[in-house]
Amino acid sequence: MRIKNNIKNSKGASLIEILIGAALGVLVLGAVISIYIKEDKVISRESEETDIRAKGRHLIKFLAEEIRMAGFGLPPGLGVTDISAADSVTFRSNLFDVRTTTPPGSEGTNAIVSGSNSITVVNGSEFADADNIVIYDPSFRASELNTVSGSPTSTSIPIGTAAGSNFTYSKNSKLVTINKYNTVILYQDGTAIKKNIDGTVSTLIIDPSISSLQFTFDSGTAADVTKIGISLEMVDPNNITEGVIEFESDIALRNSG
Repeated sequence: MRIKNNIKNSKGASLIEILIGAALGVLVLGAVISIYIKEDKVISRESEETDIRAKGRHLIKFLAEEIRMAGFGLPPGLGVTDISAADSVTFRSNLFDVRTTTPPGSEGTNAIVSGSNSITVVNGSEFADADNIVIYDPSFRASELNTVSGSPTSTSIPIGTAAGSNFTYSKNSKLVTINKYNTVILYQDGTAIKKNIDGTVSTLIIDPSISSLQFTFDSGTAADVTKIGISLEMVDPNNITEGVIEFESDIALRNSG
């Protein structure tokens, strides 16, 4: 009889209590999940921002190295050629270090005579037809732009335009240099940064984070540019509302006017 009475007198949780407990559990679980999702988004956003900043710093450094090639292997003032567009920079550079000189001569004699259609050189074997060249007298700092027209030999380079002036040996300089040059254009194309070398385009880097690339110059005359500023803007392509991350750098040219 005692056992039966105990069973009759014992009470379990009512349906209402179970429902209330379940509701509270759902609310707590929902709050925990909400906090987790928010924290995960924050961590993900910070990770993405860190990644974009790392890519931006790398891209700025990479572009700086490219721009420092302006004027490489050429006379001063012949590097930067076009500063008319804010989203590109155009310059000359002897990218492959192709150069030669005239044979040494006596002071007062001509290394190249005005009107000449060819140049006598020490070794012209590295040059090729249609190469762009700079003829340069380091003593008088005189230079001419020209092209190779025909097949150079080991001792002579044919030129497309007759020499415009005499290049004369001086006491301090017994030779005249002939330097090949390439025309290089760095520019933005959508989410890619591209490089054009003598008409051949290659992609330096492509990244969906790239938003804007701008160049500034310290002179309004291309030949007088000594410093180029780079301004790069990048965004999270998955969440462009989070704002723009900006990167800036000033590049001093090694061989400027």
